[in-house]
Amino acid sequence: MCANDGDVAYTVPPTRGRTRNDTVVMGAVQRRLESMYPYMKGHWQRVAFEAAGLGEELELSREDLEQLRICAYLMDIGMIDESIHALVAKCTERGADYMQNADIRRAVERHPLIGARKLEELGFPRPVVLSVRHHHEWYNGWGYPDGLSGVAIPVLGRILGVADAFVSLTSERPFRPGCSPAEALDEIVGYSGVQFDPWVVPALEKVVTQKSHVTESLIDKTLDLAAEEFEA
Repeated sequence: MCANDGDVAYTVPPTRGRTRNDTVVMGAVQRRLESMYPYMKGHWQRVAFEAAGLGEELELSREDLEQLRICAYLMDIGMIDESIHALVAKCTERGADYMQNADIRRAVERHPLIGARKLEELGFPRPVVLSVRHHHEWYNGWGYPDGLSGVAIPVLGRILGVADAFVSLTSERPFRPGCSPAEALDEIVGYSGVQFDPWVVPALEKVVTQKSHVTESLIDKTLDLAAEEFEA
């Protein structure tokens, strides 16, 4: 089935006349996005993983955690819109210049609106629709598409914003290398209360610190086993 947004059409799984299968929709959207933006492969799975960690740390309900997972996979459905993809695909600018291109910026800033509209058409619950619409809002009101601020931004959208930023910063892109988890954390902490919710950021600090401790513990155990084998 083709869903139209103005003069743009793209394929989404049909739902009319039967129960919507969230997993089917999520898988179809992910595959389509990865085919259009191959450098983003695996991005949405990672965002879902990080968002789940934040949600658990913040003690969200099971229902909220499930909706958060759905949002993570579908938050960029609007980027499938060919009017956005066409501009991004032909853009030759890299690094900071990428989003300083006015045409690119205006196009990309439409994707939460387009995505929310598509999800509403597909019958997704309102918390999912609104969280996808507002996952690029800034805590201080400087984000898009509606310039919401503080707790006016849906809580799932605020969590998604932190998880998405962390995954993006730690991922390699054609125009820049990825940074370490510690560097990404420092960047996000620096924007706490500006771009990111100061209630969510401490949860990220705990999650990243816990991962670091687990990794260090595994490394130490591996080294200890190697030393024991050498001594034997």
